[in-house]
Formats: sequence, structure tokens, C-alpha cells
Amino acid sequence: MPNDGPEFLPHSSGCFLCGDENVHGVRTSFFVEGNAVKARLSLPAHVNGYKGVAHGGVVAALLDETMGWSATVFGGKHPMYVTAELTVKYIAPIPVGEPVEVVARLVEDRGRVAYAEAELLHGGKALARSTGKFMPMSDAATAQVMPYLRFDRCRAFATLFGRNEAR
Repeated sequence: MPNDGPEFLPHSSGCFLCGDENVHGVRTSFFVEGNAVKARLSLPAHVNGYKGVAHGGVVAALLDETMGWSATVFGGKHPMYVTAELTVKYIAPIPVGEPVEVVARLVEDRGRVAYAEAELLHGGKALARSTGKFMPMSDAATAQVMPYLRFDRCRAFATLFGRNEAR
């Protein structure tokens, strides 16, 4: 019987955003749903900029990471990508301790540069929007990152980088 749950992406245990072992981090999971990469989470109080409101840098990091994964998943060659440019528009304060969703989509992959857009939603309302340009990493640079990635929650994306099995 098929599993209809989210298609999770790899994570790194020490990552500030997705690290499940990073006690100072956000501890979110990125997943694919349709043509988008998403994360659903409640930002912990320790990432506030001021009481009850998320720090803008943490918000930018969430938008950036989600867009980078959209380039990796939906891009032409499936290499890892690095951010070349990030623009964030903060619309309203983002609360900590309340559910939010980040949604990113690949706009276009031109080979040397991929373009993506994202928004952070609270109760269905956009509180921040971003656009970004992402450059593919070389095979050698991707190979250096691979030992840090964990594929334990991946099904469809266990072979994302040409891996034969999840670790």
C-alpha cells in the first residue's frame, strides 16, 4: 500500500534549519508537495528578534533554504545549488510559537542560474516573500556535502543525487 505522507528531503543533523540534533536550531523538515518545496513549523522562541516576533535573519534563512531545495528538486540536472542572490520583502511580523508554512517554487532553470520564489504564510496570509538566484554546485562540491546529508526520512528523494539507497 503506498504511503501518501509528505515526500521529505534530505537533512543534516547539525544544520541550523533542519538539524534534528541542533538544540539551538529551528528543527524543521523540508518536503515536496506538488510542484513546491514546503516546510511547516512553529518557530521556537529562542529565534525571536524581539519578544514574540521571529528575527528577520531566521526568516530569510528559511525562505532561502526552501528556494534552494526547489532549485535542486525541480532544476534540470539535480545538482545542489548555492545562493547567488536573495531578496526578501517583510510584509508583517512573523510570530514565534505559532504555525507557519514556507512555500517555494522554481520559476526557471537556465542551466547556469536557477530562479525561485517563496513566501512565508501564517494562517494563509503572506507575511514575507522572497526571490532568489541559485547557482549549481559542481559535482566535486556536491560530493563534499553528501557525507553530511541524512536520507532516513526520504522515499522518492532517497536517490536525489544518484544515490542507490537511503542512509
